Amino acid sequence: MNTPREYKYNNSTLRVIFGDILDSKAEVIVSSDDTGISMSGGVSKAIRDAGGEIIHEDAKKKLPAQVGDVIVSTAGNLEHQKYVFHCLTLDFDHKIEVFEGKVTNTEDMNNYIIQHSVDKCFRLMQALDLHSIAFPCIGVGLARIPIKQLAVNLADVISSNLFKTQKSYEIELYLFMSTGYDHNRLALSEMDYIDMFENFAIKAALYQYEQKQASKALAKDTDGNRQLAVADIPKREEMHHQVFISYSRKDADAANAIREILEQNGISYWIDKEGIFSGENYKEVIVDAIETSKAVVFVSSVHSNASINVIRELGYSVQQNKTIIPIMLDDTPYAKSVRLDISDIHQIEFHGDSSSGKEIVTSILYVLGLTKDE
Repeated sequence: MNTPREYKYNNSTLRVIFGDILDSKAEVIVSSDDTGISMSGGVSKAIRDAGGEIIHEDAKKKLPAQVGDVIVSTAGNLEHQKYVFHCLTLDFDHKIEVFEGKVTNTEDMNNYIIQHSVDKCFRLMQALDLHSIAFPCIGVGLARIPIKQLAVNLADVISSNLFKTQKSYEIELYLFMSTGYDHNRLALSEMDYIDMFENFAIKAALYQYEQKQASKALAKDTDGNRQLAVADIPKREEMHHQVFISYSRKDADAANAIREILEQNGISYWIDKEGIFSGENYKEVIVDAIETSKAVVFVSSVHSNASINVIRELGYSVQQNKTIIPIMLDDTPYAKSVRLDISDIHQIEFHGDSSSGKEIVTSILYVLGLTKDE
């Protein structure tokens, strides 16, 4: 077996491994399967053979489910695992109603499958208080998801989930299966996974760079005169805002104009004015601010849709079932990683005038269940 490659994110570790996923000692092992959970080939069959028919029987009890969903089942006779997470990457009946109005091509559909199924795996880990998981290359078998597309999406979704938590997770990604698995018709070699290595390396390097930049920002306040003290960090119990504002610092003028509109109409908000709460030690502040809010205002622009911090905030807001209110500064398309989650939400075009300001206030009050008089 080749030496695993390791990538660090906060307190978590991602290990990319060439080898047999059944050798993993992680609490969860992930299976890639169809919406009927046939477990008839590849990783899913190997798990079924090793863990027993009880895994198959238990998983099928949780049906029906759609592409992109994750089914949780017993781990049966598997020695180390507590659960099997079945990522549904293929529908033999071609029933893809879940994509109606959201995707127009196979590439977008594959992006949806990878992003949503892996995101749900992380949410399930949190709900079940689990700390380790082993992924195969989901969807590259019968679902025929191209390895390059899988590389980009896996790097995005795994990295973003590890970026935004201080919890300690052990993530394993097994790149190919042993020769005993007869379905591996793709015959992938280490060279075929160069994109996978590069994407994770880029994400890890970007994370390290952002932490250094954030640390510099944390060293000074807005006047650049003093170090940020622990007392300056807002506590969750002190947060009583109604709205969280997610924006790029490059759009500060527009964000301030929106903030003033909220103030004038008695709507409380939380905004990270100087980006000082984007550092490693202050991510919990962002998490608390989102969880405490009742709605999230997304100031959408060419800058915010290219900002990894904004995308993280939106991704977490979606996970927390927060109502998102997009305010459009320009016609830039949403970032791919959040496009499917918010593409059907009503957009407000912001021109800085009273008309767009009134629409913002009306939309927020509606979400809050209030009227203007209240």
